[in-house]
Amino acid sequence: MTSVQNNDQRLLDRILEDQHRKLAPDKSRDDFFTFFAADKALQDWDLDNDEIMDGIVDGAHDCGIDGIWTFVDERYVTADAHQFLPSRAGKIELVILQAKTSTGYQETVVEKLHFHLPTLLDMSRDEDDLVAHTNAKLLDRTRRFLHILEELASSFPQVRIKVIYANKAAETPHPNVKAKGDRLRRELAKITSDTKADLEYLNAADLRERTARGAKAVAQLVFTETPMSTSLGEGYVCLARLDEYYHFITSDNEALRLELFESNVRDYAGSTAVNNAIGETLKSGTGEDFWWFNNGVTVVADAAQIAGKRIVVKEPQIVNGLQTSHEIYSYFQNGGQHRDRSLLVKIVVAPESGTARDRIIRATNSQTQLPAGALRATEAIQKDIEESLGHAGGYYYERRASYYRNLGFPLDRVISMTRLAREFTAFVQREPHTALRHSDALLLDDQHYAQIFSPATTWTSTASASMSTPVYEPSSLSTPKTGPCWEKPWRTGSTPWQQCPPTHSLG
Repeated sequence: MTSVQNNDQRLLDRILEDQHRKLAPDKSRDDFFTFFAADKALQDWDLDNDEIMDGIVDGAHDCGIDGIWTFVDERYVTADAHQFLPSRAGKIELVILQAKTSTGYQETVVEKLHFHLPTLLDMSRDEDDLVAHTNAKLLDRTRRFLHILEELASSFPQVRIKVIYANKAAETPHPNVKAKGDRLRRELAKITSDTKADLEYLNAADLRERTARGAKAVAQLVFTETPMSTSLGEGYVCLARLDEYYHFITSDNEALRLELFESNVRDYAGSTAVNNAIGETLKSGTGEDFWWFNNGVTVVADAAQIAGKRIVVKEPQIVNGLQTSHEIYSYFQNGGQHRDRSLLVKIVVAPESGTARDRIIRATNSQTQLPAGALRATEAIQKDIEESLGHAGGYYYERRASYYRNLGFPLDRVISMTRLAREFTAFVQREPHTALRHSDALLLDDQHYAQIFSPATTWTSTASASMSTPVYEPSSLSTPKTGPCWEKPWRTGSTPWQQCPPTHSLG
């Protein structure tokens, strides 16, 4: 047993070495391990690089906390998203990470969290007192959680706090560590009267297993009867019991696998008449089967194969049935039972090339009028952006979350949808470097923006009475923009524009 565990450590070290070299060679080993551990710890929430980095607070005065992320109904909440919080929510989650490169679990790590977390998560905390020994980013991220908790209080959401302690240990924690972990868990459960707290330990074997899991998206669906198929291409139609479908769309910790819905043209619509009707049908005790009243779901996949009573699906994408999936998820999250009822599931293996996938997505979502641009990852403009970013500056645009990261591309060359949206907004507002200092992300320079978003646009330097140095703006002149970039101050006042320093790091 000891030999196998030691092998896990050695294999993890090799994985870390390879990924460090490929993804972020300029980062220190400790900093990269923090990112790596966060990526694996948050795998079930399917965050992109920028969202992961947004929550990393490691550094001086971090109170023993390396990362902290807040989720509302499985969606990560950034500072930009505060104004878009829903009026009601079913669940608020706080995930806290401590990542150590050590090969054993330490009691002092848990003790430090026990000392600081109750104060940081107290709504009546003294901000002035905390500033002296708490870094600004940690204060902001805990403040974000408390703000969300207060804003959504009227909807009485479930509150869940998960502390994840990750390191390169070969064995599970010593009973003394677990005992102190239990005391921490009980203390965190007092944050609100209905808070559920949990402490998870990730060792070398766990991190290695999660790395393998993320390399290839595979899901298994248990069916009730033999699926139907035809000779016209690969695909299956089957009935799956409701609880088995729930397992298909959730991760090991019962979080909704949002990556399964990347190609769905709609987002979850919330409490609509249709969704309420689906929910009522699920709760109905009349003995009528669920699939009689529901159109079912459509899954597009790279491959599908029957193995016993399961269909093994590679790279599944639920392209129709997001509303139904969310209602089934909510139903079982609230203690629902399957009562031998089933859901109709279509699994289609369409060629990657050509238009078959997009046609399937459009056809299965044509019941209601859709706004322009609703296809998101599969729409032509998204593919054009991906191609343009590649040609303009060697950047990789993730139309599908984590795609290029899983392929091993350098993190500072991967552009997520989150980052692109922020940067494009800043560019339109003529503050192309505004997000640089606040998003923990690499931005494209102005010339790349011009090439990507307006190939015909050229640049010239213009002066403003309110600026002591020039700022580049679009011009009809044929001379292209040259020279350094400039940054407009965040705070109002008389501070002049300043020259931007080059930034090419994860944080």
